[in-house]
Amino acid sequence: MRRRGHVVLGREQNLAVAESVVRSGGSIDVVGGRFSGRSAFLSALRTRLENHEWNVVSVRGVASLRQHGLAAMHLAGLGGPSDPRLGSTLQTTADALREATRAPRSVLFLDDWDDLDESSWGVAESVRRTTGLPIVLSRLLGLRARHTPSGLTASTLEPSYVIEMVPIRFDELEQVLREHLEGPVETSTMSRIYAKSGGIIGLALSLVDSARRESRLVNTPGGWVAVRDLWTPGLNGVVEGHLENLGQDARDALEIIALVGVADVETVRKLISWETLELLEERAMVELVASGSRQLVSVVPALLVEFFRHQPLAARRIRLTELIMERLGAESPVNVLIANSALSSDVGEGDALFVRLLQERARTRSIVSRVEWTENPKPRTAVQYVHALLQIADGRNFVADVFAKTDSSIGDSSGRAEFVVMRAEWRALVLNDLDGALDDLSSSREGLDDYARVLDATAVRLETMMREVPVDFASLLELDDALPDAVRLVLKETQLLVLITLGRFKDAHRVFASIPERHSTNVSSRANQLFGWVLLGEGAFDDAVQWSSRGLDEAHGLLDADATFNHGYLLALCGVFQGDYAMTHEVLDTLFAIGEPSPLLVHTDVALLCIASVVAFREGNSALGERYLTEAEAVGFVGLNMPGQNPLWPRAQLSAFNGSPQAAAAEMWRAGVLQWKAGGRFSAAVALLTSAEIVVTDEQLDQMKAMLHEVDGEFVHAYLRFLIARHTRDAACLVAEAEALANTGRSGLALNSLKLAIEVASHDQRQDLVDEAEESKAALLLKLGNRGVDTRRFLVSSVTLTEREMEIAQLVATGLANPEIATRLVVSVRTVESHLHRILRKTSLANRAELIAYIRGLESHLPAPGY
Repeated sequence: MRRRGHVVLGREQNLAVAESVVRSGGSIDVVGGRFSGRSAFLSALRTRLENHEWNVVSVRGVASLRQHGLAAMHLAGLGGPSDPRLGSTLQTTADALREATRAPRSVLFLDDWDDLDESSWGVAESVRRTTGLPIVLSRLLGLRARHTPSGLTASTLEPSYVIEMVPIRFDELEQVLREHLEGPVETSTMSRIYAKSGGIIGLALSLVDSARRESRLVNTPGGWVAVRDLWTPGLNGVVEGHLENLGQDARDALEIIALVGVADVETVRKLISWETLELLEERAMVELVASGSRQLVSVVPALLVEFFRHQPLAARRIRLTELIMERLGAESPVNVLIANSALSSDVGEGDALFVRLLQERARTRSIVSRVEWTENPKPRTAVQYVHALLQIADGRNFVADVFAKTDSSIGDSSGRAEFVVMRAEWRALVLNDLDGALDDLSSSREGLDDYARVLDATAVRLETMMREVPVDFASLLELDDALPDAVRLVLKETQLLVLITLGRFKDAHRVFASIPERHSTNVSSRANQLFGWVLLGEGAFDDAVQWSSRGLDEAHGLLDADATFNHGYLLALCGVFQGDYAMTHEVLDTLFAIGEPSPLLVHTDVALLCIASVVAFREGNSALGERYLTEAEAVGFVGLNMPGQNPLWPRAQLSAFNGSPQAAAAEMWRAGVLQWKAGGRFSAAVALLTSAEIVVTDEQLDQMKAMLHEVDGEFVHAYLRFLIARHTRDAACLVAEAEALANTGRSGLALNSLKLAIEVASHDQRQDLVDEAEESKAALLLKLGNRGVDTRRFLVSSVTLTEREMEIAQLVATGLANPEIATRLVVSVRTVESHLHRILRKTSLANRAELIAYIRGLESHLPAPGY
């Protein structure tokens, strides 16, 4: 059995104090919540005392035997009749306890005192009063010191020194888990564990053990890493234990607060009584946090919230939600709209549960935030209400009314700045009025002091997303050590966005590293969502996939729709880059099941539609591809800063699908040039390289070399080197770049590079390169395993040529005449002419010259004839 001594890490000072108190004859109450390490603390204290030759007698409470007098004492071997027909007396048990503790240095340990029967406690207290026997007991938070285990008031209890088992620090828990798992835990995973467990050591250990069993926590060369959401059904029993001794009213109250989310204490007071709220606070199950002039209430640890959200008790949840509506007097039509929301019939079971939970969350948040705003229509409450409304399609009709009825000049500077930012985002992204939004930000600075800098950052972010990178972005985002932490965070997050847009990934990584860990590891933060793009741009493709996959899973578990969309966007795009459309489909299925994202995520909405359209075309489903493309173009938004946000991408894929690769290349090139001029160098680089993948000239390659010199990161430059090697038909470089392409996430292109290398090397009679390419190809296929990757990409078309027709078309493109082709294939000239006639008819090409141009636009992607 694994050694458990490490669970007292961080308690050394308390242990020393406890030992000193006992050795001086005093008694101790070790107080804490479930799984806080009370029993482990008693065990460590016992070891210390016994090492100093103390006599320790241990008795443990048993909840199921509380109704049996003296049960705990008897089970510990103290008292009890030798003849079961004889009745045991209190005196007999008391005498047995006195005898067992007769030695001068004796102490009685009572673990789980709350579960002790009253008679056993009465005997222990009686002996302590008559002999001075020190007692060390462990009890739950919540009961006053002068009570008996069952809650009876007692005025004769001897005083005890109280040691509280508070949650341990982050670094202490990290050390505990390092020892428990026999290896380090990756930083962001460690942060998730700490946040979910709240530093309660027993919960953290149960969490990692359960996640490890379910393969949600895996051991990698870099340490233990969470690869999925850490919640598992196996945690239900653990959390149920944490809720023991909590009455039905208190449990209902706790679940209500979990449903509502973080809310003002005045709002919570309308839902539950002061007495119950105080009890939950005493049990350390809720936390009150000051936010400006408000007191916010939230459930702790976060694992409790996940427990309630994953309970499959629909009737109970409906009852509690209706109770919330009734007590808050929510008559808003928004509630009706949410209540009547329905799920598509093609949504999977897992996604259906997730969407229902999101709807319930949106429903309760809209109710609570509406009440808080109605009673206190300040900027901060307005922001929370608008956030809730944005999660509901029909609720967005009420947003303009909230902005109109809120006085932006009242409240603290932070809340006022948040309100102005939200109003500007709405105006720019929803009303498509960027200039009006920038004017609003500029004219609303008065009285905001340092928080006016948040408006500067918002202006830069909106302009970067919708028009161009401002030339003065560096001065607008300049940091000052005297600024509040919240302002510095917003400035850094905007710096991160701009640097990614410009393709300056090294600088972006440096900025991310300077962001406090509590924000950088929080999947809901903008910084966390952007860092996956940094990893992608740097060429760390597997890390980017792991980061976004983990973010998606955690956001999914937290019911954070916005974070789910943003992490899912990058993950779906990574699937397209790699040619792994199964991964892309899985992500898109989850995201599309949610419905439309918040209108403030219009860039993500367009990107997902573009991704879905491209994949549909590449899989030969033109009707579905055109439907998604139409929806993307109807949104009317063209993103600048991230790849995939421009509908010209699926439009180019459609052109290629319809047999016009030159048109596809021209469309992508035009998009890339426009994005480059606006400062969107990352997305421009991807567009230009994609264009060159289809058709490229010497002049375009030279132009790209000069332009992409301003972008760093292996993601772009591995792609560029491959295109150059392909264009110059350099077999050695094609073999070398295949590995770089695979490492940066383009496995399909890597296979193409190796195929072309084999063709060129065979033509040049370089058997050594042929062997090297074949070996690399076999290794890559082995690494891919059963996972299929797309190697056709823009080769997919609605034109379906047979293998023989494609072979003849390729030979035509090499310049061979029909008789030469007939000789090469050992067929008649008439047969070649017949095939050529069908090829021209299928491709809708007019003559041999057009066929040559068409095939040459694709030939660099295709295997050699007869390959």
